[in-house]
Order: sequence, then C-alpha cells, then structure tokens
Amino acid sequence: MQDQTPGGRPGPQHPYARARLNDLVRRIEDALRSGDAALQSRLVLQSAQLLTKRWSRLPPPDKPAFDGLLVTLCGQIDAAARRAFAEQLAPLRLGPPRTSQVLARDASIAVAAPLLAGCSSLGDDILAEVAASGSDEHRCAVAARPTVPPDLTDRLLRHGDGRVAARLLDNPGAGFSEAGLAGLMTQSARAEPVTLRLARRPDLPAGLAPALLAQTRRRAAEALETDLADDRAGLDRLLDRTAGTLAQPVAEDRVARFRASRDVIGRRFAGAGRGPNASELERWLALNRIEDGLAALAHASGLPLPATIAAFDAPAPAALAAILRGLDHPWAVQKALLSQRFGETLPPEAVDESWWLHRRLRPATARRLIRFAAMPLGCAAFLDEAEADDRGSSGDWP
Repeated sequence: MQDQTPGGRPGPQHPYARARLNDLVRRIEDALRSGDAALQSRLVLQSAQLLTKRWSRLPPPDKPAFDGLLVTLCGQIDAAARRAFAEQLAPLRLGPPRTSQVLARDASIAVAAPLLAGCSSLGDDILAEVAASGSDEHRCAVAARPTVPPDLTDRLLRHGDGRVAARLLDNPGAGFSEAGLAGLMTQSARAEPVTLRLARRPDLPAGLAPALLAQTRRRAAEALETDLADDRAGLDRLLDRTAGTLAQPVAEDRVARFRASRDVIGRRFAGAGRGPNASELERWLALNRIEDGLAALAHASGLPLPATIAAFDAPAPAALAAILRGLDHPWAVQKALLSQRFGETLPPEAVDESWWLHRRLRPATARRLIRFAAMPLGCAAFLDEAEADDRGSSGDWP
C-alpha cells in the first residue's frame, strides 16, 4: 500500500497504520459474518474517523473492494452509526462513491443530510434523483448546498414544498431560471414564508413585486376580517394608513440618535431571541430610555429603524399598536409607549384606538398587517414567525 506524506507526495504507508486498518477490516468482516448488528454498529461508531481517513490513502486498486465492504456494513448498522459515518464522509472531496450514494439516499434524514447538504463527491445524477424522489426533508438538505445550479433548483421546486422553496431563497448559492422563478411564484401563493423571502430579493424581476405585495395584502386583509369583523372599506383604510405611516420619512439626525442603541441591542440579542422581555422593556421606558426601547422593537420585529421611529412619531397609534401586538407585548408596554410619545397631552382617542387594536387583534394578524406595510420598504418583517403564522392559517405550510 502507498501512503501520503504531509506534503501530499506518495510515500510508504506506516506499518502501524496499515496494520491498524487491516485489523479493523478483519474485525468488520468477522462482524458481518457473525450477523451481530450491535457489534457492527459499535465498530463504526468507534472507527468512523479511521475508516474515512484511511480511504484516501488506499491504493486505487484496493478502493472498490473496500467501498463494497463499507456498503455492506452500512446495510447492517443502526441509524446512529450510519449518521456518524455520514458525518465523517461529508467533508471528503473524493469519498467512497457507492457508500456515499447509499447514505445520501438513506431514509433517515439525520443520516442523509450531512452528505446531501455538503458532500462535493456526490454526482449531479444522485442529487437530481433525490430532488425528484426523496422526501421534502431530503430536498431541504440539497437546497442548502453551497452551490445549487438552476436546473437542480427547478427540480427541487417542481417536487418540493414551501420549506424547500424557502431554503433555496435563503441560500445565496442557489441559482434560479425563469422556470424556477415561476415555481417560486406558485409556492408563494401557497406559503407566506416564501412570499416574504422572494419579495426582498434584489434580483427580483420588476413585474413580480406587485403580485407579491397583493398576496401579502390579501393575507393581511383576510386575517383582519376575521379579527375585526369590520367592513372592507375600514380594513382597507387600516392597511393603507399603516403602510403610509411606516413609509413616512424620518430626519437623518433623528435616526442617528437611535443607531448606537440598535447596535447594542443587536449584539446583545443576536441569536438569543427577539429582544428584551416585556418587563425589561417597560422598565426602560419608565426610565425614559426611549432610544433603547424603539431599537429593541425594530430588532425584534425585523423592521428598519426609521420605520419604527415613524410608527412612534405618528399622530395616530395604529402602526405602533400593531408592532407591539405582533410581538405579543402586554397592554402595559403599549400604554408606556403612548405616554412617552404624547406625555401629558395623551389624547383619549389614541388610547381608545390602541386598546381596541390590542384587544381585537391576534398577534399573527398584527404581524401580517405589519408585513404588508413593510414590504414596499424592502423589508420582511416578523420573518422568523412566518412559518408558525402560515401553519395556523389556511396556508399549506407543513
């Protein structure tokens, strides 16, 4: 057998390494003959790293037989052992081809996902096969690959659900053909998370933006109709007024006052939830920390900072009330913000409108109202909550 030196040049394989590998192969063959599945799984869990590490150092004539041995072994071991082996195979540039393909087709997504999402040695034919005949979980793994060419995205969209489309849209390495964009529009009509992701793409063809905005408005109007039982004209006024509020320009010097707070909030709550809880937010407002409070609302809702400030500055409180309701904050937080906004001149009608919206709107409805209002700003508000909101409505998100 030949080994590789640290510089990558051929060299004699270390006798101890060769003996260790030969001993492992012998034990595997013995375990296969014995039919002891527990022993076989234990051998793989203990030796997955050695099996894959030594694969690249085998002489080419020895590789097919060793690959066949691994395929047989993978057919006997349990899911935990197969997953451990798949995780070791995934980073290999040229792994054992038959074994990699078998594990990539594995019915358990925990086994298949490491290979489907990142293994560069899988051929286009295997990926196309999984895209067409695998589960949507398998398609989601393929959609997360560092590079997904347009023909593969077409196949994934043709056979996959909204989760697959959303995963592709989250992947900067996915390419889309005209057929792929048409497939995304079909998925968008059924799944709100797809609509939000598609609308914020900088390469979106101009003709698609009005259709996506119309879908978002329809979803918001249907939710408002359920919650408010109002006439359509009243719902349309609320939709238009909220969108107009978020689009109001805010002076640059005013926005600048909030940027430091936004940066601190973003670092503090990055990957750790939506932001401060209601009690902490109410305490900030009681201490007149309005910059921190509004920055926290912008971070938690996914709104641009100027739009959040515009909602606070507006003479009518509907947009601000919807943001807070979308975050499911209690009435005490809304009241504290109104007091900060209006002071001693707090108009009774502003309190009445805020209370009415707080009492009547479900959080999911408020989020849909804000999503519609924010979409013309190029923003996907409350994106993290979209899947749950879609699942709780008439959408077909699984």
